[in-house]
Parts: sequence; structure tokens; C-alpha cells
Amino acid sequence: MKMMNRMQNNIKVWFGQNLGAKIMAVLFALFMWIYVMSVINPTINDSVNNIPVELLNVEELENEGIVIMGEENFTVNVRVTGRSDQVYRLSRQDFVATADLSGHRNIGANNVQVTVEVDADVEVEFNPRYIRVELEEVVRRQKNVDINILGEPATGYVLGEPSITPSEIWIEGPESSVNAVESVIAELQLEDNSSDVVANITLIPVDSRGEEVSGVRLESEVVEVRLPVERTKTVIIESNLDIEAAEGYVIRSTRVTPRSIMIQGPENQLEDLTRIETELIERWDLRESESIEVELMLPDGISLYNERTITVEIEVSEVIDEEHELTFDEVEIGNLGEGLFINEEDLPEFFTLTLSGPEDVIESLNRENLRISLNLQGLEPGIHNIQPTIQGLNGVENQSVEINLEPGEVSIEIFRETIEDDENNGNEEEDEDGENDEGNEEEDEEDDDDDDGEEDDDGEENNNN
Repeated sequence: MKMMNRMQNNIKVWFGQNLGAKIMAVLFALFMWIYVMSVINPTINDSVNNIPVELLNVEELENEGIVIMGEENFTVNVRVTGRSDQVYRLSRQDFVATADLSGHRNIGANNVQVTVEVDADVEVEFNPRYIRVELEEVVRRQKNVDINILGEPATGYVLGEPSITPSEIWIEGPESSVNAVESVIAELQLEDNSSDVVANITLIPVDSRGEEVSGVRLESEVVEVRLPVERTKTVIIESNLDIEAAEGYVIRSTRVTPRSIMIQGPENQLEDLTRIETELIERWDLRESESIEVELMLPDGISLYNERTITVEIEVSEVIDEEHELTFDEVEIGNLGEGLFINEEDLPEFFTLTLSGPEDVIESLNRENLRISLNLQGLEPGIHNIQPTIQGLNGVENQSVEINLEPGEVSIEIFRETIEDDENNGNEEEDEDGENDEGNEEEDEEDDDDDDGEEDDDGEENNNN
């Protein structure tokens, strides 16, 4: 209490002594302060734009499997109001803008408050006061590794099936980014390679348009690629069939399409390979034609150069019987030697030709063109057994047609006839008289010869005398 009284007494004494001078001093000081503040150090405004916003507690979100998606470079624009000496000494680095993510766990959009601090006696206004942060769940998915081959092998070589180790890769990241990854690509550059390629290749996650997807992590960034470089060869395709037509039907033909195909594989395996069989086709009691897609029985290490559809066509026709009678007028005798004759009475009155085969083939024959041919070339006089041949079948014997001809063999006598000229007559009796006269003439000639011989003997004796 005494102290309070003492202080009051001192104040009274101070104000009581030289009060006017003191008031003048205070007014002068106030004037000087107003002058300095308004003229020498006035209040001013200044703006600083694009102050980066630091996100706080991001690691806390990541530990909970949540990440920030999209734009992370948030900024604010700051307006500063203060005395010039305070404002002018500020730089961009003096402003600290933060946004605390603590308590924000909603997957999707989150409005997070921004704070701006500055170490100066100034007033600060900023915009925006909230930033929109997209939060997404971290997911982990497995994707196939695809190889993208650039360039070509050496001329005459082709590429085999590549092997990739590992062939699948785990990727991790924001769900939308992971979902955008269509595949993981390994790009391999070729430069006229003529031998197998082995390389370690860096992986690239890409979307459906082939563009790289950022913001994801790969379990392994490198894979090993082995790419065979092989030769090609064209081989014949052979059908492997175990088929049988039903009774009354016939298998007319089988055909494989294509007839040949190009394969690829190691050069030493292709060297002796000329044919490839189809898989076994088993059909019984066939009554109609079929077209069957089949696989090829390719040896290990051999593959098709181009994928092709292989078909085997089996043509089946119903069997019909048709009978034709060919008369003597439809028999052709050929190549009978000069001066030789046959006894036509030895020939049968008709031949019976029976054809059994596919209906369309049998009906395609022209009855008017059918002939029986007997080839007598090189045969001498005597009796011969001849097998007739049939003309006008137009190659049906090669179209699953059974041909039966009755009789299948003909016995023919071939003889040579001698005709002598007779000046007297042409009947048999005259021939006999002629033969007698010829005999008498021969006897007369013999008598004359004897007489001549006797005369010759007499002449010789006379000459000797």
C-alpha cells in the first residue's frame, strides 16, 4: 500500500513539474512517428504468386495403403500488407505454405486447408485457402510381359517363339494407374541376326494406346528374353486316313488343302524333312462327302511359318450298276497282218459290259462311244485266245469304277488263204483235170528228157567213132 502511495506521489510530482515542456515533447515525438511512418516507412501491399504448398504427413497415408493421385504440385498466391521496411525484406523463401493431410482418409476428393506463415510483422492473405487432393488406394496386380521386336533377322531366316523370364510381373501403384496398364513391354532391337538372341531388356508399362504409364512400380524392371532365329522350308502335307464307305457307296477321292505348307525350325531338323502328316482321321460307313479340319503332326521344335487351316476333303458317291450289250457291229478288229484272215464266225454274237461305280461317273458315259477292240498285232496263222479291250470309257477305270466284260476272252483262228490263177476254169473239177493235164505234161517232159538223153549218148558214140 505504501508503495502504491509512493508511485502516485511520484506521478503527481512528475506531472506537476515542467508539465508544458513535457506535453510538447510528447506531441513532437508523435509528430515525428507519424512523419516517419507515413513518409519514410509507409504501409504498402505486395503480392507473391505460386508459392508451393508442402503436403504434410504423406508418409502416414502411404503406410496405410493410400497415395495421392494426380497433381501434387499445389501452389497459392500470397498478398502481403505491412510497413515497407518489413515487406521489402521478404523473399519467396520466407513464405511457408503447408497442407496437413492428417485425418484425411477418404478415397477420392478431399478438401485440405492451407496455412501460410512468414517470419515478419506483416499481414498475409492467400488464395486458395483449400486445395483439392485426390486420394487413391494402392493396389498390386500381375501383368503379362509382351515382347516388341524391332527390326528384322538376316535374309532367309525367320523368328521362332520367344521365351521371357519372368513372363509375368507384379506392378504396384494407385488403382487408376495400375488399371491403365494394358501390358508390360520389353523392346528387342534386331540387326540382321542369323543366330539365336539372348538379351536382358528393361520393361516399360504401357496403356492400350502403347503410351508409357507413370506412377507405378514394377517388381522387376528387367527380364531375360531368348529369341530363336530359324530357317524355313516348304513340305508336302500327307493325309493320314482310316476310312471306309458304307455298303453301296464308294470313296471316290481324298484331297488335302493346301497341298504343301511352309514350316520353320532349326536348320539341322529341317534338312531331311520333306513331308508332314495330318492327325489320324477315322471314318466308317461313309454315305456322304465330308470336309474335315485337321491338325498337323509337327515334330518337336518345328512350327508353322504361317498359321493355316488344313482341311481334308473326302468325296463319297453312291454306287450304281449299268449293263450294256455290244453287238458284232461294235467290234473293231485291229492290226491283222497282211494276207491274214480270221473266221468271223468264231466271234460271239454280242458282248455284255457291266459297269459298277459312282452314279455321276456312270451316267457321264456316252453309250454311242462304247466299242470292243481286238488287237491282233504280231499274231501268226493259228488259233489264239484274245482278251478284248473296251474303247470309249473316257478314263472311268481311274474313278473307282468296276468293269466286267463277258466274255472276257475270245478264241480266234487266223489263217492265210492262197489263190492260184487257172486259165481254163475256176471250179473244182476243172482244177482236178488241170492237175491231171499238168501231170501228163510233166510225164511228156520226162519222156522228152529221156529221148534227149539217148540222142546225146548216140551223138557221143558217133563222135567217138
